[in-house]
Amino acid sequence: MIPLLKPANTLPGALHYYVAAELLKNLSIITSWPGGGMPADTVILPAARVILSFTCVTGPMFRNKVHDLACDSAIDVILLRCCLTPGDILPVTADVTLAGGGLAPFDMHDLSLYRHRDRTLWLVPEAFGGAIRLGHGGAELCLVPPYETHVERADGLYRSASELAALLYPSKTN
Repeated sequence: MIPLLKPANTLPGALHYYVAAELLKNLSIITSWPGGGMPADTVILPAARVILSFTCVTGPMFRNKVHDLACDSAIDVILLRCCLTPGDILPVTADVTLAGGGLAPFDMHDLSLYRHRDRTLWLVPEAFGGAIRLGHGGAELCLVPPYETHVERADGLYRSASELAALLYPSKTN
């Protein structure tokens, strides 16, 4: 068991904490995922029925592994991709295969982290289309994204990036 009671000041640690905090009520119930060709930073969140993984390798690397793992384990798999780059925003994308609940696997690629005004966390497409709401019930596919305009989408991406940056680079207060 890997306790994620507070975010680590590493990119994988901050991303795992940021997303796992949305999916779980108890962050101490997380176990590492052994091998299977997935990146080393892979954990299973049993209560949310989600496998969460991190890599700084660009797509399409690991997409087939994500799909196969989701199909073999009948659980949703989220692969977060991010590398520290110069600039103001951490470019985080996600590849997801939804395979829980006994339904046929459904793949979505190049999704972005989005924080809605109502504080829910989403994985959203580049424009409009299906989106994934992340919550205590796991990953939920929604056919309509949580925004109506590109400006609303950009606001949510900036909210999410700001929260993630605060976890990665905590301010020092006395």
